[in-house]
Amino acid sequence: MNDSIAALLGFVFSGNVPLWAFLLAWSLILAVSLFALVRGADTFVEGAKQMGASLGMSKFAIGVLIVGFGTSLPELASSIAAALDGETKIVLANAVGSNITNILLIVGVLAAFGGRIVIKRDLIKTELPIFFIATVHFIAVAYDGYVDRIEAMLLLGTFAAYVWYLFFEAHDTDAVDLSHVGRRPHLQFRSLIFIVLGIVAVVFGAQYTVMMVINIATAAAVPIGIISIGAIALGTSLPELFVSIQAIKTGEQELAIGNIFGSNAFNILMVIGLPALITPLVADEVVMKLGLGILVAASAIFFVNGLARQIMRWEGMMMLLFFGFFVIKLISFL
Repeated sequence: MNDSIAALLGFVFSGNVPLWAFLLAWSLILAVSLFALVRGADTFVEGAKQMGASLGMSKFAIGVLIVGFGTSLPELASSIAAALDGETKIVLANAVGSNITNILLIVGVLAAFGGRIVIKRDLIKTELPIFFIATVHFIAVAYDGYVDRIEAMLLLGTFAAYVWYLFFEAHDTDAVDLSHVGRRPHLQFRSLIFIVLGIVAVVFGAQYTVMMVINIATAAAVPIGIISIGAIALGTSLPELFVSIQAIKTGEQELAIGNIFGSNAFNILMVIGLPALITPLVADEVVMKLGLGILVAASAIFFVNGLARQIMRWEGMMMLLFFGFFVIKLISFL
């Protein structure tokens, strides 16, 4: 891919085609690719939710495991595509940016515009310790700006322990039937079709997303981490935003918060761990000087909210202001 990009840029700078025309075309393709990622993940989640209900999974476990992890499929697909293409800087920037966006923007919007969010579940016994361990584990691994295969296996091991808890511990204490009719719904063939179509859309969307990010960053001489931690992270976080807003509208606050917990755990364990098994990952300047610090602060805020088991409207507004600060600091790297 790098050779084709170099040839294309040589053609552009020869004067035959203005650079802005290619940048515009690449930006449009990037937007379409992100749309395919989002819609593919949404289709996958619809099928996976019905499958989870047919398996008798709890509502909270579905929110964390299927909805939370399913809406992180864009991050996973784009990160694997980047790793296979040798563009490892995209992987860490994508995961860090997505987690920052999930907490500061998505939770901020939910609380600021949806009002006070009350978490009925006692998270100190369940999700908070896992969220804390996963976050600290990731920061310790990424602190030196490098993630090797051994560290990847440690991250994936933590993820496996998380999944084991959801399937066994949470199921015993929080069994909820989503059908509301006293029995499990049967698995529908349509759900399987949705899952397959969703995965196909996500895979193709991820491939072209990474390709367009490389093109734009190379042609515009912009650090690839800025586009990854900004545009890709925001675009791939749209499923979490839509799912969470819908959950708030239907009064399922725990589903919304479970979605964020699950998505963030998935991002820093699986989205980093799996690509790092393919090839060691390297963080760029944007992640090291800005991303990790903001991620630590945002995670600490979210952890305190979990302890309080509520998120006030004013806290949501402060999160949005913090996200605005993050965007301003991001622009300073240009």
